[in-house]
Amino acid sequence: MEPFKEITQIGTKILPVKIFITELSPSCTYIPPHWHDFIEILYFLEGEAKIQINNSYYDIKSEEIVLLNSFDVHAIYGFSKYLVLQFETNIATELPIDIKSLFPFNDDNKIIKKDKQYIKYIETIRFYMEDIIKKYNEKPLGYELDIRGSIYKILSALIGYSQNTSSKQNQYKKQRHNIERLEVLLKYIDENYNTDITIEDAASILNFTPNYFCRFFKNTMGKTFLEYLNFYRCSKAEVLINTTDKTITEIALMVGFSSVGYFNRVYKKYKGHKPSQDRK
Repeated sequence: MEPFKEITQIGTKILPVKIFITELSPSCTYIPPHWHDFIEILYFLEGEAKIQINNSYYDIKSEEIVLLNSFDVHAIYGFSKYLVLQFETNIATELPIDIKSLFPFNDDNKIIKKDKQYIKYIETIRFYMEDIIKKYNEKPLGYELDIRGSIYKILSALIGYSQNTSSKQNQYKKQRHNIERLEVLLKYIDENYNTDITIEDAASILNFTPNYFCRFFKNTMGKTFLEYLNFYRCSKAEVLINTTDKTITEIALMVGFSSVGYFNRVYKKYKGHKPSQDRK
């Protein structure tokens, strides 16, 4: 997964839904920063993890839920197993509600903790997510209607949970606006990551001063520009390590690192092991 906008097909026109289980293990401990237009709900089944949502970080335990609105930049670290429900915002166009407005705009409220006052929301969402994955896999006659019904039950629970967060709507609008402003730069990085890209270069693309750019990027992406660029380069390097016979030194230079020593240190920081271990 590229560490920027995730573009993927969510189900079909009749049922724009996708549900699956993801597991972070010693061989894959990190889902990189990304965002998307669709809605995503995570229910943690096992283990513990740390999740980045925009510019904030949270510790997550089993039986806790994460609510991700469109344009929320998020990443996940740690050993855990969780259920993922994704659906397009147009799944309930016939209802007199804006789905995005049901999700908390305040990042702190996007984590439903296993707390007495929230347990009824967790139990409802978990029940219907499990019902959806069962119907999604078995596909009995009329399963599309069943799944839509279960999603409506989840949305109904979210109305109860999110009813006091509407005052934070400006935060969501600001995040969306900032992401849209960054897209031209992220596209430039995708096309030029193997060249020397300075903070001054990046700032000029957005017509920002370097100081303002650094604050803007960190506040929007939750990472400094250099951290983002290095991780992006490491992601590209990982593909080359697994799909070519080029040496680690050649790959380090190909993706934009000035030395193999620096590449090894950065790669280990983000992946948890040296690049040579992926080659093995």
